[in-house]
Amino acid sequence: MARSKREATRLYAFESGLTRRDFLVRSGALGLLLAAKPELSLAGDEGFSLTTRPKDFDVINRAVIESVQQHLFPDDGDGPSAKELNAYRYLLWAMEDPDNRADEDRQFILQGAAWLEDWADTQTGRSFLVLSWDEQEALLKAIAKSRAGENWLSLLLYYLIEALMLDPLYGGNPDEIGWRWLEHQPGFPRPVPGKSYLDF
Repeated sequence: MARSKREATRLYAFESGLTRRDFLVRSGALGLLLAAKPELSLAGDEGFSLTTRPKDFDVINRAVIESVQQHLFPDDGDGPSAKELNAYRYLLWAMEDPDNRADEDRQFILQGAAWLEDWADTQTGRSFLVLSWDEQEALLKAIAKSRAGENWLSLLLYYLIEALMLDPLYGGNPDEIGWRWLEHQPGFPRPVPGKSYLDF
């Protein structure tokens, strides 16, 4: 079946031939993502229920979030994966930031993980965690079509970019793996224990 003219002229990032690194560097995506955290909105979305309020990053929530992070930054040979960036560890650190708490990021991320797990059960009769990579990918593409799902994935991506770019002192970017991949020279002076962002 032939694509429409509009679809034929649209070039997606994954079809452009750019590597993930090139895309991030050339598009200015790093600056944009770090400059403006996504606004969270649940308006008009059924299923992302405010009554579902998981309290903590328990084993299930952790596994769901880490799995989604891997889909957002996979181990595909094009730069460090979410696991290599210590993205989950960095996320836990970021959730202690008073500004992020005031924005209710912690609750939104936890709520989204619970929602994704419920959605997987509704759609497949199985936990998101036991689905194949392709099945998980299909569910993530489906939830990205909703406002809340798109916001949730955008927020996780925002924190992944922070894990990639911030000083290793904050828990992500171990051994400066993200900096080396992007050929980034950090600013000076660098933070030291006791004089980091949260200490002020």
